[in-house]
Amino acid sequence: MISKKSSNCRLDPWDLRILSEIQQNARISKSELAKRVHLSASACSERLRVLEEEGIIEGFYARLSPALMGGITFVMVEVVLDRHRLENQRHFEAAIQEIPEILDCWAIGGRIDYLMRVASPSVSAYQSFMEKLLEAGLGIEQYFSLIVTKPVKSNSPIPSAVLA
Repeated sequence: MISKKSSNCRLDPWDLRILSEIQQNARISKSELAKRVHLSASACSERLRVLEEEGIIEGFYARLSPALMGGITFVMVEVVLDRHRLENQRHFEAAIQEIPEILDCWAIGGRIDYLMRVASPSVSAYQSFMEKLLEAGLGIEQYFSLIVTKPVKSNSPIPSAVLA
């Protein structure tokens, strides 16, 4: 079992089983989870609590169906900043935390600085969004838009072999 507030968490086989199960179904009852991972309900609940406290489990979310929600457009946006100083990166990263349309953002090594996943009701609304983002003074020199035409695989759980 992981130790409380450790900076280098070591997950044992029971922790890994718990994480694997809740990635598949976060709404699973604690008693059913305990059965599946072969622990008592109290031991399983305690492990789950510690995993949450340690920040290994960041939250529980509902996965929505964009197709059934009425035409949400997803755009992958490659961003290149005009300056590459640490303060410029921090400014950009802090600003995008407050923009709900930006669902994900990753710092990338290579020809681009960031890769973002943006949700928009339409392509024209996305273009207006990007114009406002450029006017916001975030230091964006260039951006490249990649319109998602269909999801092939998304929101996959992290495989047990990678967790171990």
